[in-house]
Amino acid sequence: MMHVHQPVDLGISDNVIKLFQLKNGNTVAGRRIEFVKRDTTGPNPELVKRLAQELIVREKVSILVGPDFTPNVLAIAPLVTEAKVPTIITGAATQGIVARSPYYARTFFSVPQPVRPLAEWAYKNGMKKPFVVVADFAPGHDTEATFIKTFSDLGGKVAGTARVPVRSPEFSSYMQRIKDTQPDAVFAFFPIGELVPQFLKAYTDAGLNNGKIRLIGTGDMSDESLIDAAGDAALGIVTAGVYSSAHDSALNKQFVADYAAQYGKTPRVAAGGIAVWDAMRLIYDGLAAQGQGRFDPDKFMAFAKGRSFESPRGPLAIDKNTGDVTQNVYIRRVERRDGVLQNIEFETFKAVLAK
Repeated sequence: MMHVHQPVDLGISDNVIKLFQLKNGNTVAGRRIEFVKRDTTGPNPELVKRLAQELIVREKVSILVGPDFTPNVLAIAPLVTEAKVPTIITGAATQGIVARSPYYARTFFSVPQPVRPLAEWAYKNGMKKPFVVVADFAPGHDTEATFIKTFSDLGGKVAGTARVPVRSPEFSSYMQRIKDTQPDAVFAFFPIGELVPQFLKAYTDAGLNNGKIRLIGTGDMSDESLIDAAGDAALGIVTAGVYSSAHDSALNKQFVADYAAQYGKTPRVAAGGIAVWDAMRLIYDGLAAQGQGRFDPDKFMAFAKGRSFESPRGPLAIDKNTGDVTQNVYIRRVERRDGVLQNIEFETFKAVLAK
């Protein structure tokens, strides 16, 4: 259950699933694994409730994957709880949503997970007066609050804040507000999509991308799905994220090579796609642990919660009590390598909790 565009592109996710089955087969413990796709169309809780009901009742699915916006995750929680359908969240980041159902687990990330490390990194690297600009919706508010609290607790003070409408914003007035506060850095968060390249262009056009003010942000600001569209405006931005296609591990290099061999080098798999890959790992391992016989959702959840394994992103663990994800957070800088814009990791915060 994903949107065909953002934040977890259904086409890329479909490719990831196909690649996983190509590498691991389509049967586990005698069970044939089949996938039924539905497009959520975006944050659309009423539609997603109907889709979930259809998948559970008519299609008789055993597991749901990918509710991709917080309103959608919240909307189907009562359904999956009543029907006892394990659901792996691969595209919603609001803190605490996994607690809405005992049948939820998350392989994506939570809002605070990358924000706290980035605030710590910013303060320790000499940024004392950042301006905070976020999209004006719930995850943006959470991001703003987390960054300000973490930064302030360390002794820093923000220069100012701005909340930008998520639909058709006029960025020029916000650029002037940033200039007026004379910050030494700008921390930005916008959801993956058209707002990110629009912001980066406005930032550059306003002359703020001049080396005097450091631009930092969440991984959404340099996501592989849009970094090419942003172009040179993205160069030098420092972000905190959980996955980069440039992550330097043997497992990731093999994953990137296998994906490129099957589907080409673009579009690249980003954090949402890797969350789907890891959801597949969780599903296959959980089914193998049950062996043959009738699928038991409670046994599956008992296995999933507490599971840890090595992912292309690095070590990943599902908390045995909450079902939420613990993982590394990487501080990265956008650089051009071999003619391609990439998120180059240079510092790691290990085993960061989702809370």
